[in-house]
Amino acid sequence: MSDSTSSVVALADSVSDLLYGIAGWSLVVLGLMLAGAGGRVLLEFGLTTSATVGATILFGLAFVTTAVGLFVNPRFRRRLERRHAPSQFGWVQSVDQRVIRPEEQCRERCVACGSRIEQGMVRRYREEYAVVGIPIYTRSVGYNHYCLECATAELQGGEPAAETAREDEPGKCEFSLERQ
Repeated sequence: MSDSTSSVVALADSVSDLLYGIAGWSLVVLGLMLAGAGGRVLLEFGLTTSATVGATILFGLAFVTTAVGLFVNPRFRRRLERRHAPSQFGWVQSVDQRVIRPEEQCRERCVACGSRIEQGMVRRYREEYAVVGIPIYTRSVGYNHYCLECATAELQGGEPAAETAREDEPGKCEFSLERQ
């Protein structure tokens, strides 16, 4: 019963992302059309006071509409959540990590000791091109999974002993805290 509930929630999330994406890109297109109308007002009526005021209002609406459209779009929001320092331009490498919980039923093996993982940690590393700290293009993404013992050992500054891994016990491996 819980599987059907989670699949319904996943479907609702997918539909929601799709609709937010459609709304976001529609607002971006509307903003570009407003900017075009502002430019046309300036071209047709020149730099008269009323034309300048009208064009300024249209450009302001275009900016607000385009900004709202970008922030509503889920893909752009995810990129903003991964942003780097505003001084970052060019290729940027980043690493983030999260906890693997037992209910996730991870099928990966620990990269340090090779044992099965019931709980532990996964690291995701990316190489992406950033402009003003916002990732524009992701060149590569990779994952490393660690069992609880190897993750704990690494976070404490030690190094797991890969040769003492025991395959018969999932998520269990012996490690040493020796520093190199």
